[in-house]
Amino acid sequence: MIRMINDPAELAGEDITGKYILRKLNYHWFAYGKAAIVTACKGTILHLDREETVYSERWGRRAYTGTGKRYPGGVCPISAVACVCDTADDVNAVIQLDVEAQDEFYQLIAKAEARVHDLAASSQNNFFLAAAE
Repeated sequence: MIRMINDPAELAGEDITGKYILRKLNYHWFAYGKAAIVTACKGTILHLDREETVYSERWGRRAYTGTGKRYPGGVCPISAVACVCDTADDVNAVIQLDVEAQDEFYQLIAKAEARVHDLAASSQNNFFLAAAE
């Protein structure tokens, strides 16, 4: 199950040990990342493990397997949690949305640039037509 967290108070008192968490990233498009597994909840501080990723044919990128090697991932405040997932597949699905959103973001930029070039060419043609009159 994937659970989006809008307010850190939603997790107050809840034990999410053993769950994956993702944090909201500061990109121009939808992005969640820094996936980690909660190993302990101590007040408002989460202790984390990182999981090794492997290349996945299914996802076409490095992905979490749920059975990979783990290593200490430090701590983070519960207020940083943007998403809680039960499984590695849930985490990969959220990250895949980020991959697709990034692609859409760059496609929109390219489309806007093409429109500006078209507008510039059109206004230049209008300038030459007005000068010819």
